Amino acid sequence: MKAKATTLRVIGGDMRGRKVRYNGDRSTRPMRDSVRESLFNLIGQRIKGAIVFDPFGGTGVLAIESISRGASRAVTMEQNRRTLEQIRQNVADLDLTDRISLTAGDAFRGLGALMHQAHAEEPDTPWVFLMCPPYEMFQSRIKDLNRMICFAAEAHPRGVLVAECDNFFDTAELTAAEWDVRKYGITQLAVTELSSVQLP
Repeated sequence: MKAKATTLRVIGGDMRGRKVRYNGDRSTRPMRDSVRESLFNLIGQRIKGAIVFDPFGGTGVLAIESISRGASRAVTMEQNRRTLEQIRQNVADLDLTDRISLTAGDAFRGLGALMHQAHAEEPDTPWVFLMCPPYEMFQSRIKDLNRMICFAAEAHPRGVLVAECDNFFDTAELTAAEWDVRKYGITQLAVTELSSVQLP
């Protein structure tokens, strides 16, 4: 069955109601509006002025929503070239090319350099880290995801991290930290301060 293109919408902030195009690629799982709203409610005012990391870019709507709600800038990675080009077009259409940086590649390999660069340029700016990979990665690549969490905490402990997973995943498998886990239907959001992550 051919993928069906559609549009998503920004649900809060200065760009509320603006459209974000989604090409319908089944390798990408758009976050439901209600979950996205809950995610940003959990972060609250901490999004204001923060650098947002979105290592699994997908539709790009999380980075765009972050800017709409007051983040200073967003750093996004996406491995699928076609999906990245769709994000790039959305960012250009919304005139956000100077606020959202896009990098093609595997987040498990390339994110570290981007985090070090951000910390070197703005050492006092807090981070918001949005770890929303394909759900199956919490089974197939949990060790890599936990290393990513630890790497972010080590690089810049001033910030908050949110992990999105499904209800089949036991959040006790996440690296040790003070996690606040909320359930929304089939989705779980696990939130922690980067400073609470126990480094190996």
